[in-house]
Amino acid sequence: MGALIVLLTVWAGAAAYMWLKADRHQHAEWNNILHRFNQADIERLNEMVHRHREGKGDYLLLIPPAFDGGYWIHDVHSNGRTITWTIDNTRDGMSSGADKGKQEFICQNIQLRENSERYVYTLEQCAGEDDEILPVFTYRKDSIAENTKKHR
Repeated sequence: MGALIVLLTVWAGAAAYMWLKADRHQHAEWNNILHRFNQADIERLNEMVHRHREGKGDYLLLIPPAFDGGYWIHDVHSNGRTITWTIDNTRDGMSSGADKGKQEFICQNIQLRENSERYVYTLEQCAGEDDEILPVFTYRKDSIAENTKKHR
């Protein structure tokens, strides 16, 4: 009888461990797609900037709200040394001509430049861009507060 209790205890512990591990993995993947742009999404984006500075890789897919036209999708990969930021506006009906399509930036550095109204994410040391600082993503702080209330 004692062996059966030990066996059931070990089995329950292993099942609980696997369940918790699977839940964390699913949650981590879910955190890689940002579409609400509430406080949690901005914190996750800031975490990616911090991880890149520490030499750690990360991946995010940003789908900001569409205002006029369609979505601009930002696909961001970092291996801790190089960051590749792809902007795809092919779904946006208002984009046209030379502005429509995919733009890819391969850079060494990403920075968060914050002021009282906005978060501005910039890329630096980019291939083919000389010493330019490229603002690739901007988000208004008042929108974050509104979206945080909306998506609680």
